[in-house]
Amino acid sequence: MCCFRKKPFEEMMTRTPHIGQRLLEMTLDELDAAREWMLLLGRKTAREKIASLLAIIARRDTSLKLVNARGKIVFDLPLTREAMADYLGLTLETVSRQISALKRDGVIILEGKRHVTIPDFDRLLGETGDDNDGGMPA
Repeated sequence: MCCFRKKPFEEMMTRTPHIGQRLLEMTLDELDAAREWMLLLGRKTAREKIASLLAIIARRDTSLKLVNARGKIVFDLPLTREAMADYLGLTLETVSRQISALKRDGVIILEGKRHVTIPDFDRLLGETGDDNDGGMPA
């Protein structure tokens, strides 16, 4: 956490409007992420929760340009299955079963415990239970 005195902070924002604009963008991004997380933890099945979390991670990593030459999204899971279970309100066993099911159904390719390939992002989005297009960045 970082604290600033109000008056010097406001003066800095006045002197450097591009910093104020960037701070606003970052704040709105955090608000979007919080909204997305609330929806994820709402009334979804375990499979939908896992698919949604993978889609969130994939979108974040795609914004970092982690797409391979064949257009597949490739990333390493930043969380253990235990951490995923804690974040999603599921048991470790349920997370493991659902990841295995997504792998068996060809929605994801898993090498080891953390290296994930998403061969078809639209198919993954179809597993999330969401009505939108997932907001994939350009």
